[in-house]
Amino acid sequence: MFESLTDAQWALLEPLFPAPVKRGRGKPHAPWRSVVNSILAVLLTGIKWAALPKLEVFASKSASHRWFVEWDKNGFLAQILGLLRESSSLHSTLVFKPQRRVRLPRVEQNGANLTPASA
Repeated sequence: MFESLTDAQWALLEPLFPAPVKRGRGKPHAPWRSVVNSILAVLLTGIKWAALPKLEVFASKSASHRWFVEWDKNGFLAQILGLLRESSSLHSTLVFKPQRRVRLPRVEQNGANLTPASA
């Protein structure tokens, strides 16, 4: 189970983040610490975005995923993970392998036996 960032870990990361900017009349900006906690929970445990617990330490699945995609594209996520690797006990657990989807062969049911379907 993932435990949220410690105060020491957040103190290391917090200066990297700008002050949240209110955009229009919608929901308020998710706190950066909650967004980082959510992203780390998904990366470390392998849970799906939709399965993020609705706890105070986590941001919404949509906000978390949106920032994950943005930070992954621009390299900011690698910077965050690098700082955490260098400075914490997460050093050994923050080793990520790209997840790729494996396509299983399509299967049809023939009586009691399952055999691959012809393409």
